[in-house]
Amino acid sequence: MSLKIEIREIAESVAKRFDHGTITKIHVLYGIKKILSSKLSGISEEEIEKHLKNLPSTPSNQIQISEEVQKLLESIRSPEIIEEIARDLAADLIGKEIKVSPSLQSETNPKAPSSNRPALDETFSKLNQLTGLSEVKSQVSKFISVHQANLLRINQGLPKISVGLHCVFTGSPGTGKTTVARYLAEMYFAIGLLPSQNLIEVDRSALVAGYVGQTAIKVQDAVEKAKGGVLFIDEAYSLSADSGVGFGDEAIATLVKAMEDNRDNLAVIVAGYKDPMKNFIESNQGLNSRFQNYFHFSDYSAGELMEIFEKLCESHKIGLDISIKQSVIEYIEAIKPQGELGNARYVRNLFEKMFLNMSHRAASDGQIDLHELTNFQNDDIPAIETKKNIKIGFSPTEN
Repeated sequence: MSLKIEIREIAESVAKRFDHGTITKIHVLYGIKKILSSKLSGISEEEIEKHLKNLPSTPSNQIQISEEVQKLLESIRSPEIIEEIARDLAADLIGKEIKVSPSLQSETNPKAPSSNRPALDETFSKLNQLTGLSEVKSQVSKFISVHQANLLRINQGLPKISVGLHCVFTGSPGTGKTTVARYLAEMYFAIGLLPSQNLIEVDRSALVAGYVGQTAIKVQDAVEKAKGGVLFIDEAYSLSADSGVGFGDEAIATLVKAMEDNRDNLAVIVAGYKDPMKNFIESNQGLNSRFQNYFHFSDYSAGELMEIFEKLCESHKIGLDISIKQSVIEYIEAIKPQGELGNARYVRNLFEKMFLNMSHRAASDGQIDLHELTNFQNDDIPAIETKKNIKIGFSPTEN
């Protein structure tokens, strides 16, 4: 993303915040200061905000931009011009003389493409290699295309279409939500929407404290770590589960404010079961207005679970002959995995259980030989339990 696009987006954002219907030069100055905060001395964001507050409030659904300001933005073609614009605007609008750091030229465009950015098609390739998730893959492709189209419009001086970076991922655990969130962070970075592909994963325990005042600090710490990238909140619905009696409400209120304050420098992805997530988003009007993009991760089918199992065997160099494959798929179909069982974690646990049984089988004669650990056999498949809640995994009492 070019610097002039970033400045325009921030100028538009602050205009909306103060209910200004038109982007003016002082909004542009705020945008420059916001991006180059450490490089411009002699003036603060707070000083600029004081002048913004004095402008008349003219609420509008669509922010306008004058021809004069549009030409000013179009003139941004080099670090030297940025310096000149910043000095002139500060002197004319606020009566302040500002100084520009000599290192400005090397850091004026933190989001510009660089050699270490993952290629967008490479990230899409990784996404498409995931088992299943056909609807999610299609949605992600369309979602990124919308952002690319938006960037092109802005670069040509056309109005920005409001499409947020924040997303809601719904579905059972183990259906690929965290993995897709990482890929989405890479895509945001690749097309220049965010300056980093960093993803910070947290849950309720990382955001909510046990006493007044500390929850806000924990949320702010998480946001600070994720700035420039993506904050991924797993089982986010748990934040609203104790509404009115715990500190979840404080966490949500702090998060909503952070999303507004960092709207150009942070994407938040919240994840969890579909119905609880619906209740979570509806629990706070701020959440409801900021989360526009919903992706549902369906449970895997038996065939998809089998494909995941085969990939695990391949990556660990464990062979599967035709009879074993048939036995495993029959096992999966008999279990009829759904919900928490209908996902990749279930398959990983099955794989681990079979490896445990394979190891016991290989050690039964008092000596383990390598050739005994390279191919699964029917005896390695665990028995189907009759209990309602089937648990698969390592257990010292199972054979």
